[in-house]
Amino acid sequence: MRAKRRDSYALAVLFLFLWRQAVSRLSRTSLVELADRLPSRERQILETVERFRLLRADQARRLFFSEIESETGSARLCRRALANLVEEGLLRRLERRVGGTRAGSSGHLYATTAAGKRLLAYWSGTGIASNRGVHEPGTAFATHTLAIADLYVSLVEASRSGEFELIGFETEPACWRAFTTALGAQATLKPDALVRIARGDYEYVSFVEIDCGTEGRGALLKKAYAFLYYFRTGREQAASGVFPRVVWIASQPSRVEFLAALFAGLPTEARQLFAVGGTEEASALLTGSESWPTSSGGAR
Repeated sequence: MRAKRRDSYALAVLFLFLWRQAVSRLSRTSLVELADRLPSRERQILETVERFRLLRADQARRLFFSEIESETGSARLCRRALANLVEEGLLRRLERRVGGTRAGSSGHLYATTAAGKRLLAYWSGTGIASNRGVHEPGTAFATHTLAIADLYVSLVEASRSGEFELIGFETEPACWRAFTTALGAQATLKPDALVRIARGDYEYVSFVEIDCGTEGRGALLKKAYAFLYYFRTGREQAASGVFPRVVWIASQPSRVEFLAALFAGLPTEARQLFAVGGTEEASALLTGSESWPTSSGGAR
């Protein structure tokens, strides 16, 4: 009896293994086929959601359906594209909605699924990634991530209108910088974004920090000094000729005042690296419309 049970168990394990292998092969084949037939605009949406890690429906509409004059029409086409990506298993719509029920479908949040990540890895030539789980993000993470995406959307729209040319917008971790401190320790500078904008005869380069009011004085000072220590290494200046200005964008006027007062107590060498403003001042700070430091402290 025990021998029969062992044999049955072994057969069950073997069957499960073969079944998983078959599903895996089918999954890989399906993804490769999907890579060939997915519309270009939907591919761009998928790439952007993965780039920012989260994206609101209205952000996707403003980025990829701007040629539609009617907002109702563009919203409808955007919903259709997002629904298709969800149906294909590449995106998932999160339970959380920004702006409450009154926001409607425009407030829905989207994130890439494991299958979506695998498809993007296939497109990038890095092979098909493993099927890792995707977790529901926390409120603080979602708020901060969407604020970065909001900045990107606003800069894209301003670039389309001819205010300036948005040359580049690097997100995490592409904008991070590894360096060695004066004491020989390994460190990594982790800004939220690196923005490059051309306006007139100048190119403006900025590290961006989005402040959502969640970090205390100690954490902010630690981050500020990290920029100063990286500036002192001279690595960025040697690579590109300038050091990016560090633009801190706060969502609340009270935080703008708090950050300005906090940085006023820093050494002069550090103060000249920073600029602080609200969301409505972001474009001006990033394009030199506000006072801009000399090349010793920032890029112009």
